Amino acid sequence: MDPSNNEALIEKYGAVAYATQSNAQSHPERLATVASLHGLSPPPVATCRVLEVGCGDGANLLPMAAGLPDASFVGCDLSPQAIALGREAIAATGLTNVTLVESDLRELPESLGEFDYIIAHGLYSWVPPAVRDALFALAARRLSSNGLLFVSYNVYPGCHVRQAAWEIMRYHIRGIEDARTRLDAARTLASAMAEPGIAQDETDGLLRREFARIATQTDGSIYHDDLGVPNDPVYFHEFAAHARRHGFTFVSEAKPFNSSSLGVAPSMQRLIAGLDRLEREQYLDFASVRRFRQSVLCRSEWGAALAPTPERVAQMHVAVSHSLMSAVWRDKPLVNPVRPPLEPGDATRLQSALTRLLQVLPRALPVSELESSLAANPGAMHGKPARSVGALLFEACLADEVVLHVQPPRLSEIASERPLASPVTRWQARRGITLTNLCYEPMKIPEGPPRALLALLDGTRTSAELDAAVGAALGVDDPAARRQCIAGYVREFGRLGFLIR
Repeated sequence: MDPSNNEALIEKYGAVAYATQSNAQSHPERLATVASLHGLSPPPVATCRVLEVGCGDGANLLPMAAGLPDASFVGCDLSPQAIALGREAIAATGLTNVTLVESDLRELPESLGEFDYIIAHGLYSWVPPAVRDALFALAARRLSSNGLLFVSYNVYPGCHVRQAAWEIMRYHIRGIEDARTRLDAARTLASAMAEPGIAQDETDGLLRREFARIATQTDGSIYHDDLGVPNDPVYFHEFAAHARRHGFTFVSEAKPFNSSSLGVAPSMQRLIAGLDRLEREQYLDFASVRRFRQSVLCRSEWGAALAPTPERVAQMHVAVSHSLMSAVWRDKPLVNPVRPPLEPGDATRLQSALTRLLQVLPRALPVSELESSLAANPGAMHGKPARSVGALLFEACLADEVVLHVQPPRLSEIASERPLASPVTRWQARRGITLTNLCYEPMKIPEGPPRALLALLDGTRTSAELDAAVGAALGVDDPAARRQCIAGYVREFGRLGFLIR
């Protein structure tokens, strides 16, 4: 059987489930923010229509639907098992604005109409060329005039190392038909190849580290990504040319940091200076040995003069990034060390802005509010005029210190009298799977009382009622201590972005 035809793909996903989860970079609000930074006017997020092709069981789509109740969502996938699981989740969570369709993307019913945002996460590299063409053809027909397309895909040069590992494993499992036996054999080989041994060159360490990474992956990731056929990385310039043939142009990576040159060596900075923006992206891939992209595209007629500018930040909201939170937890500096040094006054004001955002973590604040509270010194600093807080936050976004929002998530860092979490999060907590917070980030909460408590946060229970429901499981006899423990858990849920305002 041709491993790339629909029947083979359905059989593969039936044999080994793929453990999907949310991907914050594909959220329509993230795409709209990136487009707005580049001077485009994307469709309003609150009422948008979204299509995800290759949606699996809806793990990426359902949290979006829960967070945007006035928007509508459609997912399509070949796998009947995945679609059935997704429909069960829709029924269990009570969502009414999402529909899952068992369909080849080439046969998606025309009656579904057009969409403002189309998402293709984990699809492009893993389907035959004809389906890649069909993806762009679908977007050309069904995307609204100012809509946005999100595509993630494997890229060279980083995937040359990955591809060497894939080829070695595929050779090792040749002739093995049973899925579980293939997986076990591939994992055994990966573990063996990860161990140090004799090599002709020190560069063998790259390949050994890749095998070490593979050995720790889930069954679904190994079976469908590393052993998957097809799995065809491309150079960025090839992807951009393919998009252009179908009337689309590249806007930016969904995370602006990944389209910036921060951290690139000075000699490479000089080399790429003056290149046009698409050629520059290709050289950034060379410089970073990039292996995976998550790209935002628009119709070619809207992308003639795309360039992000600080002025567009003024009407947005801003929150700390996951990278900044991680730096704080590890007692690292707030300002990304790869960025160029700031003038002393600008550095102080940026530090103040980041500190203020950390105080309201995970909530986003209007940029205008920070501008007002941290008004620029009208005098000159070391001969240079003070820059606006908006300009500093724009650079902080490119440095992955903050995240900008055209429509911030509706969350609260403070628990109400009857705390409320998303119905999808509560369902995930009951199922024991990876959770999705209101910032659309996958989060891991351990099994036991924390998950049981989170599953009960439906906005109807007071602290006393929560104590009655899960207090015994805490293993704390004193009632006051139990209440304090529950309050601590709920505060932590707020800090992690699980509580709805």
